[in-house]
Amino acid sequence: MDESTRLIQQILELDIRLQRQVYAGWPSTWVEFKWPVGTIRALLLISSGHAETPGQVADLLRVSRTTMTGILDRLESDGLIARSINPDDRRSFALEVTEGGQELVRQIDSWRSEPLRAAMATMDEASLKALLTGIEALTRAMDLRRQHEVVGEG
Repeated sequence: MDESTRLIQQILELDIRLQRQVYAGWPSTWVEFKWPVGTIRALLLISSGHAETPGQVADLLRVSRTTMTGILDRLESDGLIARSINPDDRRSFALEVTEGGQELVRQIDSWRSEPLRAAMATMDEASLKALLTGIEALTRAMDLRRQHEVVGEG
């Protein structure tokens, strides 16, 4: 195993450990949350811009169109998304996150960020700078990967 492969594996293992710690520390309100995980995943996909139509969300979540219709009905009735006729394909709908949906996404992001913020507050400045540099590089790589995926779809 070359050094890059070894480093990637070590980073991925640490990421799994980190994510488990973050999610284990989520507030008890998450357990009592009124929306099923699949519904929240759909909302997060729509809000991220990775899915703009019901078919795209269904494909990314690997669920049937019928199941997706039920999920979107719930999100819409709870005021978290709005559906409108897709201008590019009048047989489909365009999905948009409402202000209420954006607020819920901000709340979920906050739940995830808070334990990270608390842990980073204990780190020295040099470690924070190194972490920032690494995360910036990873974000750029992810952005490039996403751009290549989108170009490949067209």
